[in-house]
Amino acid sequence: MKRSVLGMLSVAAGVSIFSVQDVIVKGLSATFPVHEIVVLRSVVALPVLLVLTLQNGTGRIAPVRLGLHAARGLSLFVAYFSYYLGMAAMPIADVVAICFAAPLVIAALSGPVLGERVKPQSWAAIAIGFAAVLVIVRPDAATSDPAALFPVLSAMAYGISAVLARRLGRVASGSAMALSATVVYIFAGGGAALVLAGAAPSAGAHPSIRFLLGPWIWPTAGEVGLLTACGLIAAFGFVLLSQGYRLAEASRAAAFEYVALPWGVLWGFLVFNTPPDLITIAGAAVLIATGIYTLRQGQAGESSLAAATATRRA
Repeated sequence: MKRSVLGMLSVAAGVSIFSVQDVIVKGLSATFPVHEIVVLRSVVALPVLLVLTLQNGTGRIAPVRLGLHAARGLSLFVAYFSYYLGMAAMPIADVVAICFAAPLVIAALSGPVLGERVKPQSWAAIAIGFAAVLVIVRPDAATSDPAALFPVLSAMAYGISAVLARRLGRVASGSAMALSATVVYIFAGGGAALVLAGAAPSAGAHPSIRFLLGPWIWPTAGEVGLLTACGLIAAFGFVLLSQGYRLAEASRAAAFEYVALPWGVLWGFLVFNTPPDLITIAGAAVLIATGIYTLRQGQAGESSLAAATATRRA
């Protein structure tokens, strides 16, 4: 019981410090392009994760199934690239709430892709959860922000990465998967910067478009500190999540990932003065309930999420 409690607290702590990273990224989105933040954050996290990988292994890095590593890294890159693009224009709590659909995506993919049995009750929960996403997104031209599509894409891409991690986790450690994903972030972020170079946004462009098309700039000393903090949060947050899923049962530990929502509400209100509305809170409550229910419906919901969640942020 003590190990389980410690594991759940570790997951809650990991999610809590990642919420600070969301605040930093949102604050920097008006100055830096998203690809620069992703690259610099990953450069800082890389040596820390390299040391962790060497300590957890045999003292050397032995790549196994590089294709799966690359595919998972690219899926996570899309997940966090789109997550940050949504963050630039939307309240933090709204983005976090929509991304709570990820466990439902994982459960939906675990049947056709992994051959795991998804119970009828879980399919019903998945349908209800996606309906809750529509409630939060509100696909009405008069009330919705097009940026809401970015966290939807993020949840879908993360679901794909988690299914790939389920396969990769049979032959690779969590630290090795986090390390390979970080290397992919650096190359993919640099590639995105080269492709988008010269495509300057217009003066009145949408915040997400400005965040995507902005040019790289040299950070000030204070901004270097914030970017360094993002990288350290990514590395040490991974340690906390990995420890949490090692000590506690997956379904119990994963439930504490939902601590991200109250943090998103708090930071959005204190830092950006953007509290969520009642519709977002209601939709998020339904998503949390269906996500936890799916996690507890046996092997399909639990094992797929457990294999990937501990390395999803790094």
